[in-house]
Order: sequence, then C-alpha cells, then structure tokens
Amino acid sequence: MKLIKSLIKRLANTNLSINLRNLSNIKPVFFDLKNLHSISISDAFAWRTADNFVTKFKYADILNLFYKIRNSHIELHFYSKENNLIKIDKNFNLDFSNEIVIDSKYLENIEDYGTFYIYHYSDNSKIKDIISNRCYIGYSQNKNLYSFVHGNTYAKFNKISGNKKIDSDIVKTSAFKNHYYKIQKYFENFDKVELFFSNPTSKVIKFSIDKKNYLLKEGCSLLIDVSDQKTINIKSNCLFLRPTVFSYKNNYLDVHHS
Repeated sequence: MKLIKSLIKRLANTNLSINLRNLSNIKPVFFDLKNLHSISISDAFAWRTADNFVTKFKYADILNLFYKIRNSHIELHFYSKENNLIKIDKNFNLDFSNEIVIDSKYLENIEDYGTFYIYHYSDNSKIKDIISNRCYIGYSQNKNLYSFVHGNTYAKFNKISGNKKIDSDIVKTSAFKNHYYKIQKYFENFDKVELFFSNPTSKVIKFSIDKKNYLLKEGCSLLIDVSDQKTINIKSNCLFLRPTVFSYKNNYLDVHHS
C-alpha cells in the first residue's frame, strides 16, 4: 500500500501531471520548488524612473545574517520592460543592511520602467537550503516620501555557487485562461490607479481585466492604468499573476502588492 501511495504521489508531481492539473483546474499547482536546493530565488522587482519617479531598494546580507558567511556577494540584474538586459551591478562589500537609489542616471539615463532581480552568491558548498531575499523597495514621485513594499512573487533563481544558468518557472501556468484573481481593494476614491505586472515565467502569459486582453512575453513587464475601475478582476493562464498596485490621491502615493 505504501508503495502504491508513493507511486501515485510521484506520478501526480510529474511535469505532465502538473500541466494536466492546471489545465483542468483540479488541484492546480501554483508553485513548483521540487528538486531545488542550494539556490537563491529572486522576486521580479519593479523599477520606475519616468514621470519624476525614483526607486529605492533595500536588501540584507542574508548569507551573513543566517549562515555567518562573510565572503558572499550579490548581483542585481536590471531589465527593460521588453526584457532586454540593461546592466548588472555587483556588490562584494556587503553590510548587514544595504540600499541603492535607482534613478535615470543610475540606469544609463533611461526614463521608463522594468524589472530587476537579486541573487546571492557564495563559494560555501554547505548551503543546501533555498534562500529568498524578499527585500523592501520604495517609490517616490516628485521628491515626496517613499512608499515601501516587499517582494511580490518568486520569479528567477540560480545556484548559490553561481555555476548554473539563471532559470525561472517556479510559478506555473496553464494552457487556458482559467484562473481568476480579485484584488481585495475598492478603488473608487483614488485620483489614479496603476497595476504593474511582470511575467515570472518563460511562457507567454495571457490575461484580461474587465474583458480587455493583454499579453506578456517571457520576462516582460507592463504598467496598466485602471483608474476607471472600482474593483479589479484578473483572468489569466498564470496561476499566480499578482500585480503591484500604485494608488494616487492628491500628493499621496500608496504602493502595495495585491
């Protein structure tokens, strides 16, 4: 009996089985971390430099904090909204707490938006865990106070040793738009509302908001003005398509994950 149960469990977690479960929406698999170890996972963090925006990123040296490893370093990989690599920034002199300010000058005078990722690297082979630095990222417009939000969803990962190519697809998808997500917020009293979407997968993501269709290619991001919506329902073929919300009221900006 134990052998049969073990076999059923193994078959239920094959890639083919996961695809069928997600297609039929029967016990769908939102995240897949099986067989992963000794890796650094990054969220798809949003950067904004257009329209007088400045982005501030705060991150910790988690390998030193939790594993007492003092010779680690990080890499920040910045991409345009079309998933074109802009720059890679490395820090070999980490403090327990670190921050960078991302403005147009920092990003080669680009005024736009996109995504970036953080990876922790070390030569220490004893780390077998999965580490994820969810970090805090703040947004300021017109030099007003920053509104901070932590990471939104798993996106890309690499071996802590750095000896593998960067990969994705922790978040799973379906062949059809058969998954629904409703943002638990009422938006009527705001001057302006924007949703920032990023594709955390290697697949094409198709989604709709109020019957308007959108498409996100691998690694791409999209900023959508939804100021005319009171409530927001998202239908998608991605099982965890959770946007970052930018809500504006007078000179006040509130940024949070949905």
